[in-house]
Amino acid sequence: MDIRRSPSLLKFSIPVVFFLSLLVSCAGPRPLQLSIKPTRSPDEILRNIEMREREIEDLKGIARIRVTNADRNHSLKEVIIVRRPSSLRMETLGFFGQPLFFLTVKEGRLSILSLMEKRFYQGAVTPENLSIIFPFHLGSEDLCSILLGGIPVIEYLSMDMEFVREENLYILKLMKEGGGPTQFLWVEPSDLSIMKTEIYDYSENFVLGVIFDDYKRINGRVFPMSACILLPSSSTKIRINYSELEINTGVTEDVFDLDVPPGVKIVNLD
Repeated sequence: MDIRRSPSLLKFSIPVVFFLSLLVSCAGPRPLQLSIKPTRSPDEILRNIEMREREIEDLKGIARIRVTNADRNHSLKEVIIVRRPSSLRMETLGFFGQPLFFLTVKEGRLSILSLMEKRFYQGAVTPENLSIIFPFHLGSEDLCSILLGGIPVIEYLSMDMEFVREENLYILKLMKEGGGPTQFLWVEPSDLSIMKTEIYDYSENFVLGVIFDDYKRINGRVFPMSACILLPSSSTKIRINYSELEINTGVTEDVFDLDVPPGVKIVNLD
């Protein structure tokens, strides 16, 4: 998928059409709401989004993850534990609910235990090493941010905003001077929940998309129970649907330790 865009700051027609088409494939129908007068500034919206993300420190739950691309279409049941900014633990469950595969990320180190292979992989947390497991090149902090209901945000020097009354959504555009990367955010106006984001590179190629859906209030926080990650460079779509979820329970760093069991072969990734 290769999307091109006019550089004009106010021409949002292409992202709007693309957003609607992705909602058909990654989310159910959005209920109709009364149109809200656009009274917020872009700075206020972005500050609110960043503040809400910081309020969610950790997460633990069970999710169904479906990966779809040209080479695969499979679904896994995962235990997911995340602690901001970049600590992660995932356990792949078998048919009877028994853990078969473990992955942890802690303090810049990646550990992977495959009980079926009897192998323990260890190395630095790099997009290249993560891509052994995940079919994309994404940093651990960005991945943890998405799993925590947030989004990666590019470095930007200016922003623009439009209110699309027909869809009752704010669209923010973050820009860097001199033809740098560009990011769009679709934001629900009543509670400023992020519906979707798209990031484009220096050549205006679409490189990353994230769609959130099924927002629910958990432990006093509004959180998306469903996320869809779009990676056009590899034609990959990853759908994450949480079925059980707890947030801000005080997850400690020792949860992300993974010991080497006896009888397994150690494989260094560095």
